[in-house]
Amino acid sequence: MSEPVDPLQEAERLAAAGDASAALERFKAAIDGAPITARARAADMALELGDADQAFILAEEAWRIAPNAPEALLLMGRIAWRVGAIDDSLACLDRIRRGDPLWAQAQAERAEALMAGNKPVEAYNDLRFALRTDPREPSLWLALGHVLMSLDRLDEAEDAYRNTTDLDPASVRALAGVADVCLKLGRPDEAIEAGEKAVAISSKDPVARTILALALLAIGRDGEGWSAYEARFDANNVDQRIGTKGREFDIPPWDGVSLKDKSLLVWGEGSPADEIRYAAMLPEMIRRDPNPLILECDPRVQSLFARSFDSLTVVARSSPPDEAITGGLLHYQAPIGSLALHTKVYEDGYGSLARAYLEADEAKVASWRDRWSKSGDRIIGLAWRHPDPEAARRSIPLEAVLDAVAIPGRVVVALQRGMTSEERDMAADKLLLEPDPDPTDVDAMAARVAACDVVVTIDSLVAHLASALGIDTRILLDNGADARWGLGKARTAWYPSARLYWQDHDGGWQRAVTQMRRALDGS
Repeated sequence: MSEPVDPLQEAERLAAAGDASAALERFKAAIDGAPITARARAADMALELGDADQAFILAEEAWRIAPNAPEALLLMGRIAWRVGAIDDSLACLDRIRRGDPLWAQAQAERAEALMAGNKPVEAYNDLRFALRTDPREPSLWLALGHVLMSLDRLDEAEDAYRNTTDLDPASVRALAGVADVCLKLGRPDEAIEAGEKAVAISSKDPVARTILALALLAIGRDGEGWSAYEARFDANNVDQRIGTKGREFDIPPWDGVSLKDKSLLVWGEGSPADEIRYAAMLPEMIRRDPNPLILECDPRVQSLFARSFDSLTVVARSSPPDEAITGGLLHYQAPIGSLALHTKVYEDGYGSLARAYLEADEAKVASWRDRWSKSGDRIIGLAWRHPDPEAARRSIPLEAVLDAVAIPGRVVVALQRGMTSEERDMAADKLLLEPDPDPTDVDAMAARVAACDVVVTIDSLVAHLASALGIDTRILLDNGADARWGLGKARTAWYPSARLYWQDHDGGWQRAVTQMRRALDGS
């Protein structure tokens, strides 16, 4: 006669295998025998499945059973910051006193809560103090790795993640962290090695699979990469720093089947730059002739997409969704970032992707050209700094690129948003300065970009707009640039009109700027 299965142990086995849905049910079945522990682990699984409400309910139930128990306080602290209740999280975690066996884990969660509240420096200082008390606690080193990543201190972050794996070789999140930092440091082979180790330990862990996907795509293992990238929505449920926030539709997913006599909803994901890049696949979807083909996109790109793809029904993303989506029968839906997998455009080297597929407002383009043009001089647009401080490593100092671009015979226009007073003083006699573009109106920015003959830019929205408009685009990329650009490549199949120039390995820009200047002078 077989031994009865302990539901808590079975739940942990399922969780380790990455089957969060089955693990959630088993943990809930174990609640009678372990009311706090089972609720805590069930809440973790609910978070992985993107059900923050259920996670919070489970955490609150555990806390009400034993409001002063460190285990319940740790659970509430862990869940609260993930649902935006940062002050409540800190209040719970601070009640776990030093000397308690759970104190180190509470400090790790406290650091995560501080980061969620945009206080990474405070999180760093607190973790350093905690590590002096308990230097062999893996969760502290893992949290330190996350904090250092947010501070762009990548070499130190790698050390922290590797310290975690030394203490806990089976830490999937630490291995995923190693993969992430290696990818950002321009070492994709090491990223793949760490990512594959993480996936081997937990085949369904979405964070590990998503980071591995980016490394695979960076080196051109595209079939494997796009398949693994399907984990990005689940990864974002677990860690909002990874992957992409998804959308829920009560419509069957499209997996590449024939669309003859069928309707399809394609919904946007990520940033406007992401949607612009993936929009290169929309002409292929139009050729497959679904009726209707509806595109739900970021409101900031709706006008631009509606003009560029006039055979589509283009609606802005909203909650609840637009009536065009809810008002009739739709056979299938697909996130725009999954089209590459399901159309298999990578099999011909992306040769079927559309070129110059965006169309700017012709009247606005003509107005800007009339304003800027001087007796036939070439108009060059310049953007050098990413507007998001968290993406500062993509930026290049203005002084490093200005003189390479602003020479006689050219009209150089600043396409930069949020210029500092120092930048304005530096550029006063060399750039045409215009009022900042409205960040909510990408169509207006597209017109400025389309009025240029050449665009020199870092990895930003401007790079994607210029390339998708078919403008001669010169993109300066940092060593850890997004996997979408490949690694060290001079061209990208997604944007045939773009040329890529890579930061020096020592962090300098001289070589990249020199190469770009020579090519620009000769073009």
